Amino acid sequence: MSRRAAALAGTIAAAALAVAGCNADDEPTTKAPAPFTSVPAPAAPSSAPASSAPANGSASGEQANVKRGAEAGEPGVDVLVTVDYRGGKVTPPAGVVDVQVGEHVKITVRSDTAQNIDVQGQPDESADVAPDEPEDVDWTVAKPGDTRVTLRESGALLTTLHAS
Repeated sequence: MSRRAAALAGTIAAAALAVAGCNADDEPTTKAPAPFTSVPAPAAPSSAPASSAPANGSASGEQANVKRGAEAGEPGVDVLVTVDYRGGKVTPPAGVVDVQVGEHVKITVRSDTAQNIDVQGQPDESADVAPDEPEDVDWTVAKPGDTRVTLRESGALLTTLHAS
């Protein structure tokens, strides 16, 4: 290595030590290093059967306020969603409901205040709900994507339909 290269290497090394905050006056530390903490391994899959009913109240994994097919109890309705709006809160909380293109969807809304139910992307599908009188909006899903159902006056999201 040439003298010039050696001097440059020494300068770089000195600069690196200075940047790191080390110098000849530093006292060696007498503190013990931090103890090693391990991270627990992931739990092995259990062979015990899972609970038969999920937390959302339906054995099929569906939200309790969603009925499908014959369970909807209305001929021609493939998916029935019921939602309440009281005291500024949506019950059950707004969730995503999976639907298929071609299915007939009906949403029944109860509210403690007069509101307009707005179905995003469906200008012909809106309705006024009066206090404590249920109101329905229904339509056949025509294309894939998400459709939000809201209350226009409060801006509350009632549900989102995800069509595929």
